[in-house]
Amino acid sequence: MGAMSTAADQSAHDVARLFTIPREQARQLVKLILENLFQIQTAGLENIPLEGGGLLVCNHTDYLDVLVQGVFSPRKVIFLGKNELFEPDQEIKDFLYQSGSPLNLPVLAMLRPLINQAIEAYGFAQKTQLLEWGGHPVIRNYRGSNAKAAVEYYQDLEDYMVSLLEEGKFLSIFPEGTRGEQHAGLQPFKSLAAKIALRARVPIIPAAIAGAHNFTSLGAFLTGDVFRRQVQFRVGTAIAPADFPKETDLKKGAKELTRQMQKQVQEMLNAMSTT
Repeated sequence: MGAMSTAADQSAHDVARLFTIPREQARQLVKLILENLFQIQTAGLENIPLEGGGLLVCNHTDYLDVLVQGVFSPRKVIFLGKNELFEPDQEIKDFLYQSGSPLNLPVLAMLRPLINQAIEAYGFAQKTQLLEWGGHPVIRNYRGSNAKAAVEYYQDLEDYMVSLLEEGKFLSIFPEGTRGEQHAGLQPFKSLAAKIALRARVPIIPAAIAGAHNFTSLGAFLTGDVFRRQVQFRVGTAIAPADFPKETDLKKGAKELTRQMQKQVQEMLNAMSTT
């Protein structure tokens, strides 16, 4: 039975890989949709280096931010996403088999193996697709079995991001750490982005997005607001490693560099609010 299950899982994985849409094809399709259905303006894209490691930092307003960055960037962008997006299987099962669901009835119990297999195949397909498009799963608010395990996890994650930059990848981080509220203004930047840029010695490219708050909400679509609203994505001048703080202490250097990043992003947001 175990061998049969393994073979079925492998077959499902093979099918998922077969239907994976290559990044460039997906990028062109989504770009076509965004450009023809919505009012999205971009500026400063030439400031994104076409090769070599680089770190894109931007304010975070909506799920649309990731699409805009990934679609309009002239190169592949690596994004960090919450682990649940890459492994939706359990959430789907919890929903389908919740208390009161007809799927819990004995007469339908025989369907469970088939349903579970379909859910797992879908989950694998979604994970494969997100990885192909540049996503990387992270566990937010990881605690592990103890405090030491949590510290080790976040240190490993930081080391991994540094290795990506050193390999010449282009990584996007939202330093606010979460999506900001529309009228709350720019939230304080966390120091992670500055720390990994200092360690990898790669340029930081500040960017800002305006007009996207609640863009992907159901209400915005039902009212037609998304079709009237103008979304702006602006990329600023890179902060080169030569211009990084000369402070030898990593924490102090990261604090100063974080202040500099936030100042540039805020200035771009201020400029966009007057146009």
